[in-house]
Amino acid sequence: MKKFLRLANSNMGKFITVLIIIISFQANSQNYGNLSGNLQLNYQTFQEDLSIDAEARNPYASGYTNLLYNYNQFTVGTRIEAYNNTIPGFSGYEGYGIANKFIQFKNNVFDITLGDFYDEFGSGLIFRTYFDPNLGVDNAVEGVRLKVVPVEGVYITGLIGKQRSYWENSDGIIKAFNTDISLNSLFLKTWDSYVNIGFSFVTKKENDDEPLYILPENVGALNGRMSVTKGNTSINLDYAYKINDPSADNNYIYKNGSGLILTGNYSKKGMGISIGLKRIDNMSFRSERNAMLQDLHVNYIIPFTKQQAYSLATMYPYSSQPNGEMGGQVDIYYVIPKKSKLGGKHGTHITINFANVFNINKTLSDDASVLNESGTLGYNSDFFKLGEDKLFQEFNFEISKKINRNLKIISTYINVVNNDKTLKSQPILPNKSPELIRANIFILEAMIKLNPIKSMRNSMRTELQYLNTKQHYGNWMMGLIEYKLSKFFFSLQDLYNYGHPEQPHYYSTSIGYNNGANRISITYGKQRAGLFCVGGVCREVPASNGFLISLTSSF
Repeated sequence: MKKFLRLANSNMGKFITVLIIIISFQANSQNYGNLSGNLQLNYQTFQEDLSIDAEARNPYASGYTNLLYNYNQFTVGTRIEAYNNTIPGFSGYEGYGIANKFIQFKNNVFDITLGDFYDEFGSGLIFRTYFDPNLGVDNAVEGVRLKVVPVEGVYITGLIGKQRSYWENSDGIIKAFNTDISLNSLFLKTWDSYVNIGFSFVTKKENDDEPLYILPENVGALNGRMSVTKGNTSINLDYAYKINDPSADNNYIYKNGSGLILTGNYSKKGMGISIGLKRIDNMSFRSERNAMLQDLHVNYIIPFTKQQAYSLATMYPYSSQPNGEMGGQVDIYYVIPKKSKLGGKHGTHITINFANVFNINKTLSDDASVLNESGTLGYNSDFFKLGEDKLFQEFNFEISKKINRNLKIISTYINVVNNDKTLKSQPILPNKSPELIRANIFILEAMIKLNPIKSMRNSMRTELQYLNTKQHYGNWMMGLIEYKLSKFFFSLQDLYNYGHPEQPHYYSTSIGYNNGANRISITYGKQRAGLFCVGGVCREVPASNGFLISLTSSF
């Protein structure tokens, strides 16, 4: 049966791809819909470099092409992917083929999808699927999805299917239901406040083939949420509850899981404040209980930390902890008015962010001899009590100032505390142990508009960064210069880890060309080993030295 399904899926993908190509020729000559798409191609070489522990390996090539054909109320789509000589973390993707295919019908009431699809319920606490090729994440569901709008303000979704697991599908079956309701559209039409509520239910079915434990074959999760907006203020509450789900993530304990997210926002001209609180307890949720790393996540736990972009600011990132975390975040944005003493001619922008995350309180359950003992409830937890260990803390202060029409300066200070003794996410020196890392980071960025050259726009950007720490690899310095001339760009940078015993340099240079939705770049240089994170989801990146050629295009 499984072989038949794989064959059917493969044939369906090939059929859709061929169908899109055939239709596109007709669509170009007659007004029968439109074809769009995008592609990305990467080619990376690796040479041995003992100074940064980079290994030599065969060149890695990867790429994908998305094709979408739209005609009236129908959409047909497919994605073709190829991977050759994959790097660590991507080995399961080795090969090529049709990775995604679907047929969709949509009108004002019904939205029906057959094939592969992505979706999210609320903030993703019990269901979110998405595609991120840089992280190696693709947990699309292949099956059937039905969305219905029975009346204005009521949105219902039902789906069933299996998640993508590299070139196969997972063994677990996902069934899900979601509804979002705008109370203003139904009952509160005269209110000046906006009230929305939502409810979700997700189950995954997986056979119990574990000889040691009796495992639940059906695991369900519930999610309720509410948002209220009045004027410049909004409050959002999101709560989830999951029945016991023994897995490799939680060491096969039988404790139920829960998650709570509470956020509030206030904004007016020149100022904004955002506050968030979060508590997560045993909320790992995968369609296969033995899956690891980025594989087969059914849900998504939003991080309450600032998403950094500067090189040294990404040195010690925080990844969400589904087994237990409790913390909060405050964001403040303020603009000092123009033509004031502090604001100057163009005004001054100030951004402050503070994030703090602890583990949750855990005490021994009656049936366990140690915390998280397999085959037991694992632990008890006081909902309102913080755990003993601070996992992560970060303070960001940024001032952005436009000096004149040609010069803008951004100054940033970051203080970060990363408890790698508990998180154990950083590479370490030989004969060393994970430690509590404290770092101060200073960043100065300048954006300069230069005089045009033969009517071609001309600009330059520079960065100076400094990281100070007595732990881990010690101090770092970083410098970058980037130059743009019309559609061409060039950059040169160096990360210097002078606090490391070997004092390695991670230099790189890039050149490229941008033209609308098309971009090509060639980079040569070194990349440090560490974590690459997007939205609290991280993967380990090995050290490397070599060329990277990248091409992206949309049409």
